[in-house]
Amino acid sequence: MKKIIISSLFIFILLILVIYLLNPKEIYQLNKKTTQFVDYQSAPEGTPSLRASDCGLCHSEIYHEWQTSLHSKAFIDPFFTAYHKKDNQDPTCLVCHTPLSNQSPVLINLSDNSKELKSRVNPDFDPELQKEGINCAGCHVRKGVIYGPYKARDIKAPHPVAFEQKFLDKTLCKQCHEVPSKDFSLMKEGICSTGMESDTGIWAARGFICQDCHMPAIERPLMTGFPSRSGRKHLWPGGYSTQQLQKVFSFKAQKINDKIKLTISNSGAGHMAPTGDTDRFIILDFFWQDQHGKQTILKTIKFKRQVIWQPIMFVFSDNRLGPGQSLTINLSAPETPGKLFVNGVYHVMTDKSLKRLRDKYKLTSEQPIHRPFINNRQIIIKK
Repeated sequence: MKKIIISSLFIFILLILVIYLLNPKEIYQLNKKTTQFVDYQSAPEGTPSLRASDCGLCHSEIYHEWQTSLHSKAFIDPFFTAYHKKDNQDPTCLVCHTPLSNQSPVLINLSDNSKELKSRVNPDFDPELQKEGINCAGCHVRKGVIYGPYKARDIKAPHPVAFEQKFLDKTLCKQCHEVPSKDFSLMKEGICSTGMESDTGIWAARGFICQDCHMPAIERPLMTGFPSRSGRKHLWPGGYSTQQLQKVFSFKAQKINDKIKLTISNSGAGHMAPTGDTDRFIILDFFWQDQHGKQTILKTIKFKRQVIWQPIMFVFSDNRLGPGQSLTINLSAPETPGKLFVNGVYHVMTDKSLKRLRDKYKLTSEQPIHRPFINNRQIIIKK
């Protein structure tokens, strides 16, 4: 029996070693989606260049909104820069962070009969355009035409325009916010699975799309001198937006004998909470405050997806709430009179991860990684 156990253990270790040696080092599954930049684009007739600042000469409000967004910082953001170093400058990351081929110093593709990644120098590389990350042209310009959500016959513009359906559904967002996992993965979803997550739940059933929450509707002229029309803000608030995070959770509480039945619901996000990068997590602290202001923690809940990366990628644990999902727990009701409150903090990463990025990958950003978004919110307890 002992020999069988030892032999089985040896075979298991050998199998793990083989898988580790064969495991590709790329972060994502290599396919057309993850290795294909948007083809080279030239400035449409009537426009000075592909630069967002030139678009802003006419579309000033949209340009200023884009400037405040994370899309505009997709390449220059210090956290991305550090993560990119950590991931050995994997060029597939740039397919989403600088989507135009004009923005990349190298062009990449797969060899015909294998999954080997090939690269070559890009003669049309524009380093200044690269700094703009996900700019206007990255989404709107294709083959000299500016595409958008309006029927072309409704627009009188100084440059070529056309209608594109993908601005009215999830297609455009999913190009980057739904990235497949690499080989040797037991994950059903991708590393970034926001798009897939948004296809189920209460909001998907009602026909909501990404833009409904992340590009708020607005009535305004497309440019100075034009009539007002229905459009959308170009802000894309998400996990870094306190206002957006405050919409995610709702709470219900009921006193039953000496217990408080507490229900926590993801009633405001159309995807998992949190979503995206696996380093992110949310902590909710539920506490009791008596008549004298003394606070007692009753429960702390951490919502996180924990992924094992090597030698086989798989989800070790995931207690995040999907759209419309709820978690019900019982709290011991304190004997002293008081009220139930909750605090919530969105964590970009752990302190340990932050230290590693600073020490090993030269992260210089002083942006806070722990971001409170619920502050002493009272939860009414029904009798």
